[in-house]
Amino acid sequence: MNSNDILAYLTSLAGPLIAAAGFVSGVWYRMENRVENARKEARESVDKVRTEANDKAHAVEKELAELKLKVAEDYASWETVKSIENRLTERMDSLSDQVMKMPDQVVDRIVKYLALKPT
Repeated sequence: MNSNDILAYLTSLAGPLIAAAGFVSGVWYRMENRVENARKEARESVDKVRTEANDKAHAVEKELAELKLKVAEDYASWETVKSIENRLTERMDSLSDQVMKMPDQVVDRIVKYLALKPT
């Protein structure tokens, strides 16, 4: 084989190799675009889901805060209940003492009234 034959042989291979390289690069470019589009869609989907999850989390936090406020406003603490019980018990004891002394006071008034009344 002389140099002309080798050159002709290499030239005959160059066309199909360039065509094959072009085909492979075209397929590669197309697949890369599809992969990029899929990544973009995935990012958008993840962002959408993240936004929805954050919105739901904020809504739940708000509802929980409202519930805590309602519980704090509507329900008495154990200390408050004990305080009220103690005050009521003290007042009932005081009223009980006053009621128990009433007959003596009534008798004392009757005696004073009779003592003041001229006969």
